[in-house]
Amino acid sequence: MVSPRPEPTPSSNADWSDEGRAPANRLLAAVAERELLAALAEQAPPGLGMFPNPSPAEIVAFEHAVHSISCEAHRLELRAEELLIAIMKAWAQLAAVRASRLAERDGDVFRDVVSSSIELFFESRDGEMRRAPQ
Repeated sequence: MVSPRPEPTPSSNADWSDEGRAPANRLLAAVAERELLAALAEQAPPGLGMFPNPSPAEIVAFEHAVHSISCEAHRLELRAEELLIAIMKAWAQLAAVRASRLAERDGDVFRDVVSSSIELFFESRDGEMRRAPQ
């Protein structure tokens, strides 16, 4: 005799909870794209054959983007992996802008954005979110 399967509940059904999170994930990806685009706009176009260090203003632009994206992820009560996926989607959407603004720095900047986002996301879970850079 086979016992009937229990009806899934929202808390026990991963598909249910993930489906309900889709709008929040899309919103975070849009916020990430907007914030990263603003940070990229602050980057000086690379010169021919040059690999300059970013200026303090260029660094602050990405710090502000990371802070805004992480704050939004917390506001939306998303998980760390959802934060990373949103950043990756936004980064992919900005390929043309990245190529013109970052050139060879693209991979390094992406690693910095991801690392900083993870650090800030987990730091802020245990305490108050740090004030945004001015």
